[in-house]
Amino acid sequence: MLLLLISIIGLLIINFGIGSIIKNILKIDCQSLALTSFFGILSIAFFQTIIAFFSPLNILDESVFLILGLIGFLISLKNKNFFSLDFRKKFNLWFYFFFTTIIFIGSFSPFFYDHYSYYNPTISMLREAGLVKGVSNLDLLLGQSSFWHIYQAGLSNILDQFLRINSYLLILFLLYVYERRQWVLLVFIPFFLIFLQQPSPDLSTFIIALIVLNELLSNTDRKLLLYLSIFAFCIKPIMFWLPLLVVLESIKKRSFKSQMLIPVFTFGILFIIKNLWLFGFPVFPVSAIDFDLPWKPVPEILTYSSQIGLMKSYDMHYSYQQILDFNLLERICHWFTIGFKSVFNIGIIFCVLILGFLALKKKDRFYVILFICILFKLVLIIIFSAQYRFFIDVYLITLFLIFKNISEEKVVFSSIVLSILVSTIFIFPGFVKDKFHMGKWMSGFQMSQLIRPTEFESEIPRHYQLGNLKFNATKGLIDKTQFPALSLYWLKTYQYYNIFPQASDHGFIQKKLSEKEKFELRKIIDDLERPKSKIP
Repeated sequence: MLLLLISIIGLLIINFGIGSIIKNILKIDCQSLALTSFFGILSIAFFQTIIAFFSPLNILDESVFLILGLIGFLISLKNKNFFSLDFRKKFNLWFYFFFTTIIFIGSFSPFFYDHYSYYNPTISMLREAGLVKGVSNLDLLLGQSSFWHIYQAGLSNILDQFLRINSYLLILFLLYVYERRQWVLLVFIPFFLIFLQQPSPDLSTFIIALIVLNELLSNTDRKLLLYLSIFAFCIKPIMFWLPLLVVLESIKKRSFKSQMLIPVFTFGILFIIKNLWLFGFPVFPVSAIDFDLPWKPVPEILTYSSQIGLMKSYDMHYSYQQILDFNLLERICHWFTIGFKSVFNIGIIFCVLILGFLALKKKDRFYVILFICILFKLVLIIIFSAQYRFFIDVYLITLFLIFKNISEEKVVFSSIVLSILVSTIFIFPGFVKDKFHMGKWMSGFQMSQLIRPTEFESEIPRHYQLGNLKFNATKGLIDKTQFPALSLYWLKTYQYYNIFPQASDHGFIQKKLSEKEKFELRKIIDDLERPKSKIP
């Protein structure tokens, strides 16, 4: 906890400092500590993305941002452009309760499956090699490399070595709540606590969506909100509805200016170039608008990805062929009856209906525009992969609008009780371990957490070569294995499709396996599955 606290303080200073410099350059009127810091985050992520095309996001790059951030912070402090005494008076006992709880929960071990299979490997790649051309040919998930992971990787050499930047993000959200005195937002903190231990990009999009929605209702400068919403889109493209909402709402308010399209095009072009460089197509993982780049994944892998996406819509309860054989009525029926996750699918329909009801009841064009944007998202996501997790942001904003005017006392009481409940589960994770797969990585409370966050030991990788590709491999999850690395899962997938990644022009492509290479790959898989002999 101590080292995590130091990291959070450092991130608060650096992001605010960078945000202060950039907002002054762009002449954005913002007196909010939290929003200025968010602007610093997106500014750092933007420049780090450009840097990552040319070099790894190493300690030298981070040092430059640390120096600039410190300079910006000191200038703001000198000009009394930091938070005032009046703002500090807004802190009460419960602020410190939530602050301590966030740091405490953030010190537990990562337990998301994606932490070990996607988040950590992505950050390791960015730190060791930057943005690698055609990296999706090595591991398809690395082709995503969102702006959030680029931002995290760039600050993980010094400030955030334990990859707990989400803990800082939730502290920033807490500051925003007290700064704006929007108490209903506290009710989301217990839910957000489960994202603190791993560098999940989801938390950032949830928080930005809530902040943008709240600021739109408060008539904040649309230029800043457009930057934030575009940043959310660059983190996860399923957030496309957020910048669409800001633009349409600005047009409705007659505050839209052509200059607002500049950040849209600037971030949009960088987003597309990044995806083309890593994945071969403009938007990951959609294989549409084919520029026929030589490093795009082979059709077999793209087909495999789309099949998995469709099966995940039904929580892997049915095979791809079974789903294809469903008629429209059966598809709808099975989507609502796939076990406990079907509750979330039913919930999304209720959320859309509630937003539609609010649009009719409020008689305000803002709610009509919001309803249209969410309905558009619902239709588009269902077409590609109707997984409930793609709609979590819709649940959150619906709850926000329903309980927006609830009293401070009720919100604080509910948030405290739920936060204690979540903390208890982390301290005594026995029930979760037995019921959920992700619980296997929960370790309970350890005294060492009082100093440093808990981490699981990574599997020791084995080293192989197939063709011209030298790589590390693990039987389980890749986690922090040195790049380039492959898991047993991907080795078997490539074996099935008779292809394998190869190094090519400082990047990766995929090639068909020769008979000799098929035999070598079989030997690698057998060796990896064989337990290591113990040293006597």
